[in-house]
Amino acid sequence: MLSLDSWRRVVLDRRRPLAAVCAGLAVLAALSSVRESTDGPRVQVAARDLASGTLVSRDDVRTVRLTASLRPTHASSNAGAVVGRRVAGPMRAGEIFTDRRVLSSRPGDDRTAGTVLTTIRVEGPDGLGPARVGDVVDVVAVPPEDDASARVVARGVEVLATRTGPDDGGPVALDVATTRSSALVLASAGLRSRLSVLVSTSPDAAR
Repeated sequence: MLSLDSWRRVVLDRRRPLAAVCAGLAVLAALSSVRESTDGPRVQVAARDLASGTLVSRDDVRTVRLTASLRPTHASSNAGAVVGRRVAGPMRAGEIFTDRRVLSSRPGDDRTAGTVLTTIRVEGPDGLGPARVGDVVDVVAVPPEDDASARVVARGVEVLATRTGPDDGGPVALDVATTRSSALVLASAGLRSRLSVLVSTSPDAAR
C-alpha cells in the first residue's frame, strides 16, 4: 500500500496530465451547454433597458434560445407578440418578455369609442401610491390652500405608463387612457390643484 507521501508524489508527477483531463471535461460541458441552448426554444428578450410604459419597437426586442427547462411559462416566442405593446414595468436588457411584462392590449384596443390618451402629473411617489401600469385609478385633486377640499375629479382612468424625473422625489408623470371630457377636467384640475390617484379596480371593469 502506498504511503501518503507516495500518493502525493504520484499526484505531483501527473499534475499536468490531470489538469489537461479536467480542462477537456470543462470544454465538453461548455459545448454541451451551448448545443442545448442552440437547439432549445426561442424566446424574446429586451435588447436594451426599457422604462415602464415604453411602447416596444422591433429594435427593443431580440431573439435568444434557452434550454427547455429554463424557458419561463408564457414566455413570448415571437417578436410580433410584444412589438407595439407597452411594457408593464421597467425591464433590464436581456430580461425575457412574458405575458405579465407587457400590457394585454395596445393603446386604444378593446376600449370604447371616444377614449383618449393624456398625461397627468402627481406629486411624487406618495401621490402615485400603490398604482402600477395597467391599474384603473380615481384621480383626486387637492387645492394647495385647502387640503380638506380634496375631491375626485375623474374615475376609471387606466394607467398606461409612469415616468419619473432625475429627482426620485419629484413629480411623477402618468400616461392614462380616459374619456375626452375627463381628459379636459384633468387638464384643468392639474393647473389649479395637486393630483394624486387611488387604485380603483381592474382594467377590464372600466371598459
